Amino acid sequence: MGLPFWAGVFGAVVSIVFLVRAWLELRKNREGHLRNAAMIHVGMAGMFLPACLFIMLAYL
Repeated sequence: MGLPFWAGVFGAVVSIVFLVRAWLELRKNREGHLRNAAMIHVGMAGMFLPACLFIMLAYL
């Protein structure tokens, strides 16, 4: 469990934080820039989280 594993953990934690904050923003159901940004963050976290998990498993 070297540096790549912990980088994967850090990336997963950051991705989860962004996903939770985006989900909370989407629950407010208000139009505007914040909603658009939250939709983009959900997509980015959806791609980044599996990549972090793959890195963590590869370097376990």
